[in-house]
Amino acid sequence: MTNPKKPPRKTAIARAAAAKAPKGKKPAEKPEAKTPAPPKAAPPATAAARKGPSEDLIAETILRLLEARGPGKTVCPSEVARDIGGSQPEVWSPMMQPVRRIAVRMTKAGQIAILRKGKPVEDVDDFRGIYRLALPSGVSDEDMETDDV
Repeated sequence: MTNPKKPPRKTAIARAAAAKAPKGKKPAEKPEAKTPAPPKAAPPATAAARKGPSEDLIAETILRLLEARGPGKTVCPSEVARDIGGSQPEVWSPMMQPVRRIAVRMTKAGQIAILRKGKPVEDVDDFRGIYRLALPSGVSDEDMETDDV
């Protein structure tokens, strides 16, 4: 049983370390050469990579994949993310939320349709589960490019 008022005994390792340590003053440290800090002009490239692709790139990729697939065909949102980010899940998986957000915005603008079980979703702001992207039915490529409505 140990006495709570008495400090614990040092182990052999602790005693050896204490014996090697210099007693008294600490040795003077050498002053290191001071180098000026680099200017903060631009963020590092890794920060830009973490930020992810631009919204315009995601929207262009959605339209490009849908047009390549053809009318009446659909694209999985993960195909869009993989087309931009590559095949590594740790790269394309974080892009799924931005793809969904942009798909919702494009659906509201009438550029694409979001489908669940082959039918357009009723409320694009509140849908769950697996979905696919498609060109809106009855809209040609020329109609999508004009804003004269």
